[in-house]
Amino acid sequence: VNNFCNDKLIMIKYAKNIKKGTFLMNTDSFDLFFNIIELLAGLYILYQGINMKRTGKVENSGLISKNLDVENAPDPQGFIRFMFPIYMVCGFLFAAFGIGSIICSRMGIVNADISLAITMALLVVCILFAAATMKAQKKYLEK
Repeated sequence: VNNFCNDKLIMIKYAKNIKKGTFLMNTDSFDLFFNIIELLAGLYILYQGINMKRTGKVENSGLISKNLDVENAPDPQGFIRFMFPIYMVCGFLFAAFGIGSIICSRMGIVNADISLAITMALLVVCILFAAATMKAQKKYLEK
């Protein structure tokens, strides 16, 4: 009963603010925004990995250091061989977590513990991706 009353009060307050023309950023809309960013980041990583493999060129796409001269890199093919599977796995994980989070939140089956676990998993994937990228850059792209 308390939850029902609290939800009613929140909905009334939200409706009054909409009438006033103010916008409240609630946690649901922030979570959805973050989940869309996760999905887009995963798709971008997948795109860059496929593009790198298809063209045989490493681009300064925001996924590697801006300070590198990739045109004159010692072994861009080695970088592509090393990083392509990592791009595919990390891109897929980001996209899958993003899609999964969006679906679960829209169906109302995500609680704070699941959301925290997904966020921590994404943080670990992001750190591992960054570490692998730095290692590959030093080995294959720096002179």
